[in-house]
Amino acid sequence: MRIDDYKPKQNVTEKINGEEAEWKYGDIVLISSGTASGKSFFIRNKLEELADQENVNILLLVNRRNLYDQNKEAIEDTSRIKVELYQTIENQLNNDEEYDFSPYTYIVCDESHYFTTDSGFNDNSDDSLQAILGLQSQIRIFMSATGHVLFSYIKDQYRRNLKQKGNKIWTYSIPIKFNQIASLSFYTDFYSIEKWIECKFNKANDKIIYFADTIQKAFELHMKYDDSLFVCSKSSKNKKYLKYVDDDQVESMIKQNRFDCKYLFTTTVLDNGFDLKDEQIRLIVCDIFDVDTMLQCIGRKRFKNDQDKVHVVLLNRSNRDLNNYLRSVQKKLDEADAFIHGGVEEWKKLVGKFSRQSNYIIKDNATSDGKYKSKKTVSRVKYLQAIATRNRIKDMLDRNRETNEYREETGGRKASDAYMMYISNLLHKNKITLIEKLFKQEELCSYLDTIVGKRIYKEGQKQVIEKFDIKDYRGRLQKDISQLQSYLQSNQLKYAIGSFPDNRKKLEDGSNNPHKGKRYWLVSKFSG
Repeated sequence: MRIDDYKPKQNVTEKINGEEAEWKYGDIVLISSGTASGKSFFIRNKLEELADQENVNILLLVNRRNLYDQNKEAIEDTSRIKVELYQTIENQLNNDEEYDFSPYTYIVCDESHYFTTDSGFNDNSDDSLQAILGLQSQIRIFMSATGHVLFSYIKDQYRRNLKQKGNKIWTYSIPIKFNQIASLSFYTDFYSIEKWIECKFNKANDKIIYFADTIQKAFELHMKYDDSLFVCSKSSKNKKYLKYVDDDQVESMIKQNRFDCKYLFTTTVLDNGFDLKDEQIRLIVCDIFDVDTMLQCIGRKRFKNDQDKVHVVLLNRSNRDLNNYLRSVQKKLDEADAFIHGGVEEWKKLVGKFSRQSNYIIKDNATSDGKYKSKKTVSRVKYLQAIATRNRIKDMLDRNRETNEYREETGGRKASDAYMMYISNLLHKNKITLIEKLFKQEELCSYLDTIVGKRIYKEGQKQVIEKFDIKDYRGRLQKDISQLQSYLQSNQLKYAIGSFPDNRKKLEDGSNNPHKGKRYWLVSKFSG
């Protein structure tokens, strides 16, 4: 039996506190806790000790090949734990073969958010989930840092039925903390990230992980930067990219929990369970929209001590982006609801008889004889995930609407920052930094330094306004000096700008003052 080298301060073993001995056949166990909270430690040690005493076996299910390899590396051959991929079960079910769960008493679903978060591109996760939930003679354990959608579904749909049979759902939850995130920033243009890295993370031993929303983006960056490693799944659809994956380096990374180059460009193939224990990882960049997947990506870095921290930069989404996505998700849900309540005919009434629009929630199934025939069904996990996504986006926008009302009531300006505010609250970060804005402020400060103490009359004020480049909620350029001063104050810039009358009759050289009686702007700078 292998004892993990990391034991967290607040861990799952202490939370369960020996209650695993009370779990009964048919029970369901839900473990909600963040990365590095000891979920794997509990399974590989305490649960396996119990399995030894009971002379039974454990099936540990994972969702990624790299995570599978990492677990195989950590678990000894003589262990009672067998590691398997969810996809292996799904492939057998698709071939009309039942997966044999009978050798196992404990079915451990690690990274169990897989069932819902992967449902957007995996039509089969619903099949393995229902097969596991349908088991009567095993103890089923679902573990995740971001499993709230699945856990709510299990509680709502199975609690009463389990109670009638004398079983129960055991729930263990440890709040997720984000103390080791040194800073949280956002970006809109990747050029600003490259500039940010050049300025802030230019030391030879500064390592950076970039989680790309598309394999093409990760590949392009790998080709651009020499000192980098490219990782993607070995799916057949990624065939043209696989020759650029250095298998030896990936294998070394799995064994050593670290990579040796400056950059790691990866898709979400590394988003779950995979550990990277390297203090030199200073920055994680992620452009994944799904919040739960983003949290999993951030969780790939495991921290060695309280001084080991990481900076996080996320791709920002404007309120317009959120509204567009909300409409898209709601449209898919409306179609799914029409199908659920009225079948294909009702669905066709909504989308049109000859519509070729796709809906990832409604799937076509191949029949058991291998021939493709339309056999439409609604995927439960896709439907659940779509509802969760819709509700989360609505929550973002609703909170932002309330904040903007408060801003206007207190003399401030509305802002399209729903996504940034939501994520910063989620990660318990008070300061929101938009990298482009930061660079803009640095450029503005450099400009203001050149005009400190100089009188700026009407003909020169246009340039000042353009340098500030302040726009309202509708994108209109703000020109009033009070708005410029408000910007300096709200962003805590050490400058002030005011308007004053020029009452001088003569200039210092004795000549007449051509600006007498006119108003001018004056910029001052605070010391310290």
